[in-house]
Amino acid sequence: MTPGRTTLYKGPVYDSTRWDGFVPRDGDVFICTPPKSGTTWTQAICAFLIFGRTDADIKPGMISPWLDARAQPLNELYDMLSAQTHRRFIKTHTPLDGIPYFPQCTYLSVYRDPRDTYFSMRGHAANLKSGKLAHRLVATLSDGFREWATKPFTPGDFESFALGANVHHYQSYKKHAQLPNLHFFHYADMKRDLRGAVAGMAAALELSPSDALLDDVVAAVSFENMRENAGTFAPNAGRDVWKDDRKFFRNGQSQRWRETLSDSDLALYDERVRALLPDDDIAWLHNGSIAPALLSGL
Repeated sequence: MTPGRTTLYKGPVYDSTRWDGFVPRDGDVFICTPPKSGTTWTQAICAFLIFGRTDADIKPGMISPWLDARAQPLNELYDMLSAQTHRRFIKTHTPLDGIPYFPQCTYLSVYRDPRDTYFSMRGHAANLKSGKLAHRLVATLSDGFREWATKPFTPGDFESFALGANVHHYQSYKKHAQLPNLHFFHYADMKRDLRGAVAGMAAALELSPSDALLDDVVAAVSFENMRENAGTFAPNAGRDVWKDDRKFFRNGQSQRWRETLSDSDLALYDERVRALLPDDDIAWLHNGSIAPALLSGL
């Protein structure tokens, strides 16, 4: 079964109709993630693999646009993409039922434990100068987490910041996991074995980097290097978007919820996620490849 656009995603931040005039090129790469799931990390890996070098003049956050976002005028975005002569790699947070499917292009679908995305989004919202996402900073971590865990997902509304929206994104891609140009990666695997993850993405892009280039890419995309060189890696760095460009990366930690949330908070989450997904999918979405998952054969 081939994916098809069945849902319109439109809100203050996203607008999936911005894809309507997009003209694909053979080999285009789409980095498809829920927010705060390793998007910027994956953009950097793709950039260095595609260019075959890790020089500072490559600024992944500037040359890999977020096509769905309303912030950049659409004509400017299309002009930038049209002028690019390298293999293009484009960011999207839209579920697969809201974007076009091009069999000649490559889709990298990256996920993270949804509980970690909740914590990461709070930090992201707090660092944004405009206050546009201040509504995601519910007074306490517990209250915000419980709201996020229980809020229902409404088709077409991917901006609600909810567990249900994260799960729907995963399901929209997982439904088509058999497609040869759709590749799944997990944030936890990237943290456990970054070199292996970089090599896996190279294989998905049908690239054959040397061992030396793999080593260079791993060093360049380490959390420490990306944080220290936020002007190169952070999207919109130097454009007065963030209170601190370096804090875009914050600490890269996982499982902060273990020490912060109560047993009742986590029990509520467990009840909710089990109502949305089967156990194998939950195990993979939480842990990546170390979990027995339906995706293990990919």
